[in-house]
Amino acid sequence: MNETEIQTSIQKSAKIADIALKIGKILIVLTTLLLIAAVAFTPFIYGVEGPAGFSQWVVEEDLMSTFGPGVVVPAGVDPAAAFMQASVVFLASALASLVLLAGMIWPAATIFAEIRKTGLPFTWFNGQQLKKVAIFMGLIAFVPSVIEAVGSIIIQIPLNTAYLSIEMLLAAAIVYGIAHVFEYGTLLQQQADETL
Repeated sequence: MNETEIQTSIQKSAKIADIALKIGKILIVLTTLLLIAAVAFTPFIYGVEGPAGFSQWVVEEDLMSTFGPGVVVPAGVDPAAAFMQASVVFLASALASLVLLAGMIWPAATIFAEIRKTGLPFTWFNGQQLKKVAIFMGLIAFVPSVIEAVGSIIIQIPLNTAYLSIEMLLAAAIVYGIAHVFEYGTLLQQQADETL
């Protein structure tokens, strides 16, 4: 393969990745809207059913199982109140995950958009964007877990929906290392351009 064929191949791959990341952006926005709709819909049910009806609905549908195996309503606590408290913690964790995921996807999309325009993967800009991706990947690995752990302590209901993701932390470290490779590739590209 010659240099032109390789650049064309890189640009095609960047276009595919760019499209996939645009789909990811749309899914993040839709998921966020669904969470907001759920938050808006729950008080509506509470208003229509009243406290007694809402408590019966929560118990009948066993919605506490939504928050993980082994989650029980503490003795003397209204199931509806426990559900609402657990929902707030879950919502905070889910929104944090979505914000961090968006923070990861936007720089990644910027990288591929830049590659599509220039045909050059090894640029200082792409290296910096890749570092941002790695940082958000690392945050996604533990921030939702911390939010749920703190929330569980505050509401005194053990929630079992999020966990520390060692795999994501390792992936973040690898991506951060690759960002340095991109920066080194930029220096090599500059030296090659200067010698020509």
